[in-house]
Amino acid sequence: MDLKTSGDWPLPSGVWQVDDAGVWSLQRSADGQNVSPLLSHADIGKLMHARRLPAAAGAPVRHFPPEFAFDPATGTALQVPPDAAAPPPWVPPYGAYPVSDSPVSGPAGLRQASVALTLADQRTREEHAQADASLPMPPPGEYEFFNAQFGTSGAALLALDPRKAALHAWLPASKRWLALEPEYGGLLAESDIDHAAWRAELVPDFNSVLVLPTSHGLACIRPDVPSLTYVVEHVGGAPCVAAPIWFQNRVWAPLRDDDGHIRFVNLDAQQQPGSDVLLDGVPDLGAIGAPVAYNRMAVWPCAHGQLRLQLQPDGNVAASFTPWPAGLVPHFEFGSPYVSRDGGLWQLCFERGRGTYVYVKLGAQSEQADALAPRLCSGSFNYRFATKLKTAPWEEPEHGDDGGKNQAVMPLLESGEGNSVFGVKFATSAGLSSVLRSNERLAAQLVQDDTLRETVFHTFAVSEPWRVRLFVSEGMLWAYHPLLSRIDGWTLQA
Repeated sequence: MDLKTSGDWPLPSGVWQVDDAGVWSLQRSADGQNVSPLLSHADIGKLMHARRLPAAAGAPVRHFPPEFAFDPATGTALQVPPDAAAPPPWVPPYGAYPVSDSPVSGPAGLRQASVALTLADQRTREEHAQADASLPMPPPGEYEFFNAQFGTSGAALLALDPRKAALHAWLPASKRWLALEPEYGGLLAESDIDHAAWRAELVPDFNSVLVLPTSHGLACIRPDVPSLTYVVEHVGGAPCVAAPIWFQNRVWAPLRDDDGHIRFVNLDAQQQPGSDVLLDGVPDLGAIGAPVAYNRMAVWPCAHGQLRLQLQPDGNVAASFTPWPAGLVPHFEFGSPYVSRDGGLWQLCFERGRGTYVYVKLGAQSEQADALAPRLCSGSFNYRFATKLKTAPWEEPEHGDDGGKNQAVMPLLESGEGNSVFGVKFATSAGLSSVLRSNERLAAQLVQDDTLRETVFHTFAVSEPWRVRLFVSEGMLWAYHPLLSRIDGWTLQA
């Protein structure tokens, strides 16, 4: 058989075709969709980790399917691209672990990345130096970024605007964003969940699945980057009132039916729905923060109380809503709840009667701790103005240093290992709470704060600089803010 003219080759990565000249091209994705003509030969090569012949000077690059070790026509050994191993997925907003049947130790939903993050050349970084690279902005909106396999052998970068239900893929060779359209069936529904309370889950696979909160329930969306299409299924048939979270080997999210009742839908790692869990009564939740889960409890802190799922001794999951004690008002703008050494999760509140801040242990409102001042928190770490601490946020240091009291650091995320925190530093000429509610333009710096030093590696000025989303793609840490003109990136240690 003449392999050069053998036509279509169905392979795990998709259907490849070889022409009479021995040139290979991807025709259909692994999901069976026609490859979009908007993707260049070079885009396909990068996204599919295509193999290639040793480069001859001036000769065009010829790609081969990633499954091949040799050129079938000549037997010549093919070169493997240097980044052939797919990196761990990045799940926004803070790089959470993807959905897995293997239980993950530690809490979910905090500002804690699942991967280790350290800037390369950290000692030589300067606050006013140019970034190592930059990406153009996607179309106007406010985006969240996923980096995973989406019908691709390598990781592909997606930008999602939840409010517009707009999904764009980054073409790494063409250097542009292109929209994904539904292949068949319905459109992805929008979401009106607040930016600070939004999060998603991701089921990793060759065609990874995003699990998103929408106005029509939990959306399971399977993007297919080679064809620039997606397929979506909505589960629940009612609006999500809050973001989903992985708890007891299932993705859970609260929905509100037309009669006002709250109903929790849930999916396993194969996106198969389980029985709904209903909440008694019709509570007034108020604004809802981001969910957290640990051990046998998942909590959606709300303005008026705690919406909670609890694993029961018989193995079932029960829903409850408990109002805050009279006079307590939660404050979500200071970051994540604090996770104590014993695994307890503590939410910052303000007690109006005494005019003091109080930390309340989620799931156990009888446990409270007064605080002299609120702390900005990522989970394990909290900041007393610009000083990083791992002690409980209601404990004052023995030798307090208020020299940095005119600056504060909002921790954006914790590195997956070690004591490194990435944050945004800004001036606090007024009280911290009033600064966080302000829309005024502020000068700010991006910092990496570890056990050895604080490294300032970028300076910018926008309103609400703490709305920066950090994400990882192509071995780089990127910083996105909807009011900036580009997405800057810095090389990470391999």
